Amino acid sequence: MDMIGQKTKSRAAAAVVSLILFNGIFLQACSTSAPFLVPEKESGQKEKELGSDRVDIQIRPIDTSGFKSKDLDFYHFDFSQFFTAIEIRVHNSTQNPVQWDPFQSILKNGEEKEFQTFNEDGAIDYYKRGELPGDSIVLLQKPYEQQKEDIENIKRFIVKPASVPPGQEAEGLLLFRKVSLNHCENVLLVVAGIQTNHQERKVSFPLKCPKE
Repeated sequence: MDMIGQKTKSRAAAAVVSLILFNGIFLQACSTSAPFLVPEKESGQKEKELGSDRVDIQIRPIDTSGFKSKDLDFYHFDFSQFFTAIEIRVHNSTQNPVQWDPFQSILKNGEEKEFQTFNEDGAIDYYKRGELPGDSIVLLQKPYEQQKEDIENIKRFIVKPASVPPGQEAEGLLLFRKVSLNHCENVLLVVAGIQTNHQERKVSFPLKCPKE
């Protein structure tokens, strides 16, 4: 599943970072789509150091809102209605397996509030309940078959923990609580949980809402 590669013409810009390794809910009241985010800097180029021991991380915020959305055509589900969703690909150019736990990644909004990446169960629960407390009764207003299809799409595309062999990659969607339109400046994605040679590494991607 080459999600990022198939949509290079999408308006959502991609960002790439290389880690150089040195030997040593569905509710009618919550139907507003998540604001569209772009990387603060056009970092679509890899770092100049092209050593053999490198982990490349590429991210691209997606926008599935609107009938003309290419992301919606690809995913067949409006992730933006429920989540702030970011495509991510981790490519292992090292000589050893890279362990990756994507659920350690976080998103900070403009108020410096931190949101943990949803795992599969958390994403499905948020799809159903949104911000309601856990003991609330939720009346989903989608037909049962549509709910079932939506949940299957969440399960299919959400990023999963992986052991990435040398020369291979892992990819999926990082799903977060929706960033508010009022707090979409100075957003920071922190990709964490990447272990190489028993060392844990993380990298940050500044994001923002594009100016009209």
